[in-house]
Amino acid sequence: MTMPPFPAVAERRPERPDSFDAPRSRLERLVRPAFLVVGLILVTACRWGDTTDRVTLPATWLFAALLLLAGWTCPRQAALSLTLMSLLVWSWIEATRAAVWTELLAGQFMRLAVALWLVAWMIRLRERLAGAYRLARLDSLTGLPNRQALVEALDAELSRTRRFGRPFTVALLDCDGFKGINDRGGHLAGDDVLRRIGLALRQHTRRYDCVGRLGGDEFLLVLSEVDREDAVLVAERLRAALRHFVEREYPVLTFSLGVVTFRTAEVDWDECVQQADDAMYAAKRQGPDQTRFEVVDEPTTRTLPLPK
Repeated sequence: MTMPPFPAVAERRPERPDSFDAPRSRLERLVRPAFLVVGLILVTACRWGDTTDRVTLPATWLFAALLLLAGWTCPRQAALSLTLMSLLVWSWIEATRAAVWTELLAGQFMRLAVALWLVAWMIRLRERLAGAYRLARLDSLTGLPNRQALVEALDAELSRTRRFGRPFTVALLDCDGFKGINDRGGHLAGDDVLRRIGLALRQHTRRYDCVGRLGGDEFLLVLSEVDREDAVLVAERLRAALRHFVEREYPVLTFSLGVVTFRTAEVDWDECVQQADDAMYAAKRQGPDQTRFEVVDEPTTRTLPLPK
């Protein structure tokens, strides 16, 4: 099956992070490890300049704090590698000044065990919190973003439009006849339909668009930098993908789609969703399998039937 081409955008944007501790920019990805390396170098320099044979308490606590920071901010492999390298440097400094090798080895093994435990504990804590944060923003049935994640994505798109003046599109999709499938086949059949729809939408949208389940059999799409002309292509592409995913098992299932393009950011979440909802119900009133296209502040609307 040939899919209509997806419209190009002015620039490629990085994927929105799905973790609460994910770096928000390329610069931040570089600054975090650089900051840790500089901190560990400073601690090592303090140890080198120490005139005693024992590690001072402030340097030890600062070193432990930097290890915890490494476990929190860096990926698993980077954090462990940074820990091992810093311990090797510190051990080398100790070896050049130590007189008793047995005490040196005992101290280094203890320091290594404590450092690895601290970093591993921080990594595990970060991963668990990130997993809980991610689950709180995902729909458990389809794996798509839930309402809260959609609110965040739409707010981010509104901020982007205010800053750059670029349009975006909000589309609301509703399943025609879903209640009949749910009644005849049971909730398992209904869940299967929702999963198929979620998979089709996820596979046929760009990685920096946000596609989520609004509730029930309604799905909301926030399409970045998509104007009205491109929105028509997107709707055709999604309809073709949805037919491919459900026509064999559920041939009677059709879709009503309300597509609203916003060329202004003088709206909020509620207004965006309400206008998309109004467009979707206007399409339903025209009959099943219809798409309604609208542009904010423009009275011209049109309804396109599903191509035969």
